[in-house]
Parts: sequence; structure tokens; C-alpha cells
Amino acid sequence: LLTATAHADVFDAPCSRYRIPTRLVLAIAKTESSLDPWCVNVAGKDYRPGSRSGALAIIRQARARGLSHDKQFMGLKHLNISPEAALEPRNNATLGVWILAKEIQRHGYNWKAVGAYHSPTPTRQRIYAQVVAQKYEIFDRKN
Repeated sequence: LLTATAHADVFDAPCSRYRIPTRLVLAIAKTESSLDPWCVNVAGKDYRPGSRSGALAIIRQARARGLSHDKQFMGLKHLNISPEAALEPRNNATLGVWILAKEIQRHGYNWKAVGAYHSPTPTRQRIYAQVVAQKYEIFDRKN
């Protein structure tokens, strides 16, 4: 799992570039992966192999079996990028923040944008945004 120093190293630059509060992005990453850069979701189940090589092995197995998979650190779904690139924490964080910035452009700076980051379905958006909001508050209390 990432340390506080690693959070700054991975998230601060993209958050600054896209003018998104790091606290919000950390709440999303906490929701998606518990800040585990090697977390992978296959067919709805999370796996935490503890290493990049383990995550790549899980993804390769999922692909071979035709199963859907997601690089969970920032929840990058449906992006046409290689697993190797997506599993680099800086790449994953930057792409996740970029996606969030695009949703904020579409919906405004609000919880709907956060929900849309996760799903196009309004019900799933609301549920996701509520979970992220709870984690957002927890990050606020820790600082």
C-alpha cells in the first residue's frame, strides 16, 4: 500500500495539473482499491496480489479466459491501454485524475461528476458518490 509520501509523489502533480483536490482523488483511490496500486478486479472480484508481477499474471489469466478486468488503483475501466502501462502508479493516477477532470467539465464540480467517474448509471453514480463522500470526510479528519 502507498505511504503518505508516495501519495504526494503519485497524486500531487496530476491533481495540480487538472486543478482537482488531492483529497478528493485520494478518496476515489481509497474507494477503488484501498490505495493498493496492484489491486485488480476480475469479473467483479478484487484481487490483491501484492506486486506488479502478480497483478499482471492475474490480468493475463483473466484475458486468456475472456473475463472482464479492471486495474483498480484509480478504477481505470474500458481504457485501451496496456496492463503494463496502467499498473504504473503514476500513469494510473494521471489517467484517473484526467477522467475525473473530464467528468467535472461535463457535470460541474459536484458529486454527480464523481459518480459519473465510476458509472453512466444514475443509481450507481449516487451510491458511488456517497461512498467517496464518506472517505473524503475521513481524509479531512486525518489532516
